[in-house]
Amino acid sequence: MNIDRMPELEKSLLVATESLDKAKTAWLLGGSCGLLLQGVKLDKAPRDIDIYTDAESVHKLHHELNLWAEDSPHLDEEGMYKSVLSHYVIADYPVELVGGFEIASLGSQYKVKVSSLLYDRAPVYTLQHKPIRLMPLSHELVFNVLRNRRDRYEAIAKEIRRKPELHLDLLNTILSHNKWDASHLTIIQQLTSFS
Repeated sequence: MNIDRMPELEKSLLVATESLDKAKTAWLLGGSCGLLLQGVKLDKAPRDIDIYTDAESVHKLHHELNLWAEDSPHLDEEGMYKSVLSHYVIADYPVELVGGFEIASLGSQYKVKVSSLLYDRAPVYTLQHKPIRLMPLSHELVFNVLRNRRDRYEAIAKEIRRKPELHLDLLNTILSHNKWDASHLTIIQQLTSFS
């Protein structure tokens, strides 16, 4: 699966990136799009674009995307998730802006810290000369373990094991700065065999 063969997604990503960069604040492309651009094998093409940021940056980014807005940023507490969420449609592609994302599952609690932790360690993908920072695979691994997406976390772990030196430090930092249920830690350790 290659983004070059998905012209609508490519167009939407470029428009979104150009707009978001005007806000001059930290944001990362995550979800299936971010995984695709990092070589993770997916069963299906991405259906939407997930943009992650810190809660305090949401309104700056929303201002730049306002032309395509379907709603305004609002607190969303659905099941195990909590965030400041807003929705857009750019070039016929759904876009979600997710700020201050938190997930609680069993005894685990994970708070996503974009600017203070993930942004400087984010891999960069260049799309038509435009750099896009991607949500690190260490985040994607623990996030998908917490939501019990085995199809995703096994594919992510396979990619992490190819070059563990790129992921070990950040994964251990994420683990040490959050609260984890023993069952989740066991899965992460089995998947990576280096944490």
